[in-house]
Amino acid sequence: MKRKTERVLWVSLTFSLLLVLSVILLAPTVSAQSSGTSTENYIRMFETAYYLLLRNYVDEIPPETLFEGAMTGLFESLEDPYSLYLKEDQLRSLTDTTSGRFGGVGLYISKEFFDAENPNGRKPYVKVVAPIEGTPAYKSGIHAGDYIYKIDQESAKDLTTDEVSNLLRGVAGTDVDVTFLRGNNITFEVILTRDNIEIPTVKWDYVDNKTGYLRIIQFTPYTAIRVEETLKAFNRKNVNTIIIDVRSNPGGLLNSVVEISDYFFDNGTIVSTRSRIPGENEIYKAENGKIVSDSTDIYMIIDNGSASAAEILTGVMKDRGRAVIVGDTSYGKGSVQQMLMLGDSAIKLTMARYYTPSGVNIDKTGIDPDVRVEEEDLSETDILDYKTLIENNRIGNFVSDNTTPNEKDIDNLIIKLREEGISLEEQFLKIMIRNEVNRRMDDPPVFDLEYDKSLQKVMELIRETK
Repeated sequence: MKRKTERVLWVSLTFSLLLVLSVILLAPTVSAQSSGTSTENYIRMFETAYYLLLRNYVDEIPPETLFEGAMTGLFESLEDPYSLYLKEDQLRSLTDTTSGRFGGVGLYISKEFFDAENPNGRKPYVKVVAPIEGTPAYKSGIHAGDYIYKIDQESAKDLTTDEVSNLLRGVAGTDVDVTFLRGNNITFEVILTRDNIEIPTVKWDYVDNKTGYLRIIQFTPYTAIRVEETLKAFNRKNVNTIIIDVRSNPGGLLNSVVEISDYFFDNGTIVSTRSRIPGENEIYKAENGKIVSDSTDIYMIIDNGSASAAEILTGVMKDRGRAVIVGDTSYGKGSVQQMLMLGDSAIKLTMARYYTPSGVNIDKTGIDPDVRVEEEDLSETDILDYKTLIENNRIGNFVSDNTTPNEKDIDNLIIKLREEGISLEEQFLKIMIRNEVNRRMDDPPVFDLEYDKSLQKVMELIRETK
């Protein structure tokens, strides 16, 4: 559902920015004594400073280095963490999220802390967190826990995740030769043909016969489609309760969250944006044709990692009394950014602030839940114990030796840790073990009812109302 037509404004802005840059780069040198407070005088002074550094600094400085430094400083002066100058490599990562697709092989990857003198079971290679279902890597039998050993016959030892990612990505239809290390000594070579990879944005399952669980990971151009598919599946199952989990959701596209919100309402305001630019002032309203019945109970789970678009969905659900909000106060990002291209780089600029249906801007304050569930903070002693476990890879090594640990295995480990002076709570240790086991699965469980306090609270609320 297209919410906005492309604005002539952006053409004008882009042209204006390019015009300013052409003035900076092409105008004749002016006196360093130029003064005044008009925009034109500031541009002239900036041009003078640029050429003085370029021509007279003791060392020769590439012009692009001066330009990038100046752009970085320009945006830092705004004191707005969301307005940025993005170089080409930074732009690609952001574009992947906003487009929802990229050319690659379909792997989530990460790199563990590695100390060659004390490896503690770790390896100096980038590790596969999980293959994305249906992608070339998934179809080729790559598993969570495999290491990327070589790429195109070149060793991948000591490469960063960004370096490996750049080598694996490319145009759909092209091949990349990857050698994987499985376990300690099994290596195998796979020719992977890159494809257009859709970034997973939704996971869902049933908690019970009448309760559907929907986790929204982020808001891309494909999220609304995947949420619609999930909600229709819930309807076919005749669920009477839906749990929407947006914890650790960093946000994404405004149009995506507006379309998703429309699945729950037939009319009324979803969100509004306000700016000093008239074209950015808009009220987004729901249209007739919702998917979820008013008789369906809805619970939302949020935390301090729920930001931006995730807060828009939370805000409309809370303000209009459509859902019970459970968890912790959200992040508090109430601004809207647009991207303007500058050659191979770009400007990401805050153009407006958004307001919930009740007229509240939650920037820097966040949204408070109706029912608060807070995780206990670790003490200083707990933090030191946790650091020891991570650095020594105690949980990782335990799971390597016990791929499906039973209660007796876990209890024996905890006893041993207690003997070593580790005083972390038993439940915290069990959660660490469970998370490590899940990380090694190609298709881990969608939710964890045994240890997830917020989900447990939601289920308690559901039982109280039935």
